[in-house]
Amino acid sequence: MNRFDLDLLYLINHCAHRSPVFDELVVLVSGNNFIKGALIFAVIWYLWFQNQDDREKREYLLGGVVAGFVGLAFAKVLTWSITRPRPFNVPSLAIRIPYGIKSATWEGLNSFPSDHAVLFFALVTGIFFASRRTGWLMFAYVSVFVCLPRVYLGLHYPTDILAGVVIGVSSGWLVHLPAIRKSFTAWAFRWLDARPGQFYSFSFLLTYVICELFDPVINIVSFIRHAHLR
Repeated sequence: MNRFDLDLLYLINHCAHRSPVFDELVVLVSGNNFIKGALIFAVIWYLWFQNQDDREKREYLLGGVVAGFVGLAFAKVLTWSITRPRPFNVPSLAIRIPYGIKSATWEGLNSFPSDHAVLFFALVTGIFFASRRTGWLMFAYVSVFVCLPRVYLGLHYPTDILAGVVIGVSSGWLVHLPAIRKSFTAWAFRWLDARPGQFYSFSFLLTYVICELFDPVINIVSFIRHAHLR
């Protein structure tokens, strides 16, 4: 383990397991999908309807969603390729386990890179291209309310987060190159123009699933898989 990870991890984690109220607040913030996904998509939808006559800004917002899926796909490959246990599941680190969290729940799960950082920084990159001022605010929001708590709780090393940020922002930048962005979003605008009801119904469902970090779909697929094996 490198010194950067250890020094920063201990710096952020050293206040854990001192105040049950504060620890449980951090657990709430880290696990609450309203605080994470819903507020970010509220900003995306606000900018979407604020820029009804600006197709390019709408392309940026759609591109951010596409970038999220691109970044998560790449991150999943890294997760399968690199074995890195969660910090609080490494006894030799002797980090403080915060109140309100059970490390056993995360045993066997890889920490590198942070899927949360990948997804939310990709989405916010789309917001940034559509509105610089709002984008900077959302970068700060995701850093403080999504990423920082995950280091404090021992779910990730700092470099897990940094790798997720790089993947998310890089995916966002790549998808927002004009040639790529327009090819990805042209079909969406044709769909919107032809059948706006269908487009917004699907967009609502997609927004909901992403806000819930895909748990509804994962649960359904898991049920079908286990039912098939019986």
